[in-house]
This record gives sequence, structure tokens and C-alpha cells, in this order.
Amino acid sequence: MKGFGFLALVLSLVFLGNLPFPTEAAGSPEAVVYYNEACDECAHYINGELSAVLGARQVALVRKDYINQRENRKELNDLNARLGIPLDLQSHLATYIDDGRIILQGEPPRAVVEALLAGGAALPERVLVYSEEGESTEKTYRAWAFAGPVQSYPAATPIQTYLDWFQANRATFAADSVASPARESAAVLLPAVLLTGLVDGINPCAIAILLFFITFLFTIRKTGASIARMGFVYIGAVYVVYFLIGLGLLRASTLFQGHWLGQAGAILLILFGLLNLTGALFPRFPIRLEVPSSSKESLKNWMYRATLPTTLVLGVLVGIHEFPCSGGPYVAILGLLGSQTGFAEGLGYLGLYNLMFVLPLVIVLALALNPVVGGKLQAWERSSSRMLRGVTGAIMAAMGAVLLLFVL
Repeated sequence: MKGFGFLALVLSLVFLGNLPFPTEAAGSPEAVVYYNEACDECAHYINGELSAVLGARQVALVRKDYINQRENRKELNDLNARLGIPLDLQSHLATYIDDGRIILQGEPPRAVVEALLAGGAALPERVLVYSEEGESTEKTYRAWAFAGPVQSYPAATPIQTYLDWFQANRATFAADSVASPARESAAVLLPAVLLTGLVDGINPCAIAILLFFITFLFTIRKTGASIARMGFVYIGAVYVVYFLIGLGLLRASTLFQGHWLGQAGAILLILFGLLNLTGALFPRFPIRLEVPSSSKESLKNWMYRATLPTTLVLGVLVGIHEFPCSGGPYVAILGLLGSQTGFAEGLGYLGLYNLMFVLPLVIVLALALNPVVGGKLQAWERSSSRMLRGVTGAIMAAMGAVLLLFVL
């Protein structure tokens, strides 16, 4: 546990050193399919039905494996972000025809694809059809023209049914009056990032260390201004370390594809929340998410030096050692970001998460600059740490459950 945070930071820096530049869509009238080479069902569909349908219309097919060639994964993420394709309409097998004018997610019914390619009827600017493996003959497909609600139909229903409905109702789908699924997704994700970051920051690990440090600085007669400077250096170092860890993990998440990534993130949030709650209710529970005792002694040695450079080192070490204690919700949110956003968009959410993560430390620092208030805060933290851990754990578990319903 002691070296886990340091290992995460090292892996993050390795991933940062290998960031590819964004690629623009070629814009040529061809079909580009993004797929997992290890998926036998995908290969059967691409080499069989998809190739036959496209070949009949003289549409060139470009294959891009996003598992063995990670630049293709980034390209797919950027494409989904640029076009505004929501998570629930993304499949692990995606075909973009004519620069995304026609988008096939999964394996839509063959008759639907042939009708879209035939060009017999005027198509919207963009149209997306979604159906996973097996759904084309057994269940349904969904259609969406990037405005209005998504419509679902039995597999045998002609796509013209949706196109006629869309043409008849598109006047009511003004961009400023109708929330698309992509906007609804963002409306849920932003509060989740902000609230999880805040709840994650209210943890006994970081707050107890900061309060102990401030109290020590008062005992050696440091001035209020000097304590404030050291406190902000400490908090800034924690922010940078956590941001770098998150940046590397976010980059790592772009190597994977699929709806399951968001589900895994929500499940992790529930799991870590329940672990915190269980630890608060049952103090002898063997699994405890906290900074190891050996690490605490090492951190104290840096505290006792009480200079700005050693405070910077202290903040870096706290960020690394604290990761096993509070990193669970962080990893969960990064899983959601990896499944729902492109890398650039996820970067913005990452910055917001970490601002909320250090906000409780900033508040504690401001209050603790008064030595009387600081002493009361430290006493309260010691007496209420179990309750605080239980409350934040319950909130995390509840948020994870809500997010899991959202990404199902």
C-alpha cells in the first residue's frame, strides 16, 4: 500500500510522455470501422455482412483496431466527442460512413443499412443507428439524427419510418430548446465530478495531516503569514501530484473501449464507499483505507524541518501516500470520464475534480490560522473521524448507485 501511490505516479508520467497529437477526420467518402481485433463476432460481421453491403455501393472500408493500436482509440474518442455521440449510443464496434454522415453502432439490421446507403430518400445531416450483436434479428434498433429523442423500433421496421417521423417533427427540435442525449450526459457527469471530488477531499487522511502540521508550526512560533505560505505550498503540491496521477490514469483509460468502463467506475465508487462505511461501523474490520503507520512517521520527519522546500516535499509525499486512502473514488470517476468523454474534455473534468478535492484543505487552512480555532478543529477531527468516514462512505456508495443507473 505504501508504494502504490508512487507506482501510480510513475505510470502516470510514463503515459504522459507518450501522448499523440489529435488527428482530424479525413472527410473522404469512405467507411471507417473501429473494432476490437480479439472480438470474433466483430470480425465475422466486418468481413461478411458489412463488407458485402458497402462493396455493393462501392464504399471503401478502412479497418482500425483500437486495442493493438492505441492511437486509433484516441481517434475514436475524439470523433465521438466532436460529433456529440452519447454514451448509451456507443458500441464497441462502430462504423463511420462519409465522415460520420451515417454512423452504425454495433450491428444494425442489414436492410436498415442498405436503405441508408441507397440514398433514395433525403437523409438528415447525420443519422446514427444502434444495435448490438444479435439485436438485428431478435430485438430492436435505435435511430437518432442528432436532434430530438432517440427512437426505438423492431428490427423489421424500415428506417424510412424514423426518417419520416424526423422530417415531420424536426421543426420542434430547435437546438436551444431540446436537450440532446449528449447534453443530458454532460448534465449528469459535471455534478458527479464536482460532488465526488468534494466528498473525496473530506477525508481524515489529508485533513488530519494538515491540522497536525499547522499545530506544529504554531508550537515553533511561526507567524501566521509564514504558516499560510507553507499551507498553500503544501496544498498546491497535493493538487499537482493528484492531477498528474489522474492525468496518467485518464490516458490509460483511453486504451480501452466500451460501455463497461463507466459501469466499472460506478461499481468501484460503490465498493470504496461501502468499505469506508464498514470501517466506520466496525473499527476492527481488517480492510482499512488509510495512510500506513510507517508512512505517517516518514511524513512527520519532513514536517519537523518546517521550511518551504521541505513543505513542498511533504505535499508531494502526502499526495503519493494518500492515494491508497482516497484514490478509490478518483479511479471510479476516471473510469466514467474514460467511457464518456474524449481525452481533452476529460482533462477539463480532471482539473475541476482536483479543485474540489483540495477545497476542504483550503477551508481548513483558513480556519486553522487562528490557533484557538485550529486546536478545536484538531480535537473535532480526532473525535469525529469515524463518523466522518462513515458519512462520506455512505454518500459515495449512494452516488455510485445513481451513476450505475445512469450508465446502464
